Amino acid sequence: MRKQVFSGLAMALLAGASGTAAAAEGGMPQLYPHDFAPQIVWLVITFVVLYLVMSKLAIPAIDDTLSKRQAAIQSDLDAAERASEDTRALVAAYEKRLADAREEARRLHREQAEADSAATSARLAELGSTLNARIDEAEKRIAGQRAQVLESLEDMAHDIAADVYAKLAGQPADAGALKAKVAAAKGSR
Repeated sequence: MRKQVFSGLAMALLAGASGTAAAAEGGMPQLYPHDFAPQIVWLVITFVVLYLVMSKLAIPAIDDTLSKRQAAIQSDLDAAERASEDTRALVAAYEKRLADAREEARRLHREQAEADSAATSARLAELGSTLNARIDEAEKRIAGQRAQVLESLEDMAHDIAADVYAKLAGQPADAGALKAKVAAAKGSR
């Protein structure tokens, strides 16, 4: 393909060099030197017409399209910047609300812990007073039962002493004298 293009160009150059001879023989009319002036006039007229068409129709249309495109791009960039600012504001508001909610949760937890601690302390104090009352009551019962046991022990000691005396002496013991002896033995301890 390149060979064909280069060979075509080479032939055109050779034809241009020998254009006068070819034009005289009926070759290409563009290369005939007597027709150069009208060809240049038509070239200038065509160039001016094309220049006017391009400058009055095509270039303003292209410029309008480019300015509309630039305006659309700038509008999109402005909208994206506004959306970005709105998003930043929403994120900041969200983070503030989250921090406030965390602080509120901590405060509620602290208040609940203090309330629970106070309630526990009150309950422990109540339980302590109840236990102390029961302990005092139990100590009173134990003291009463001890007194009864000691009394019954004294009676048992009288009975045992009377039985022992009766068996050893062979006669019943004097109850008053026996009570006095048991009381004396009790007092010597």
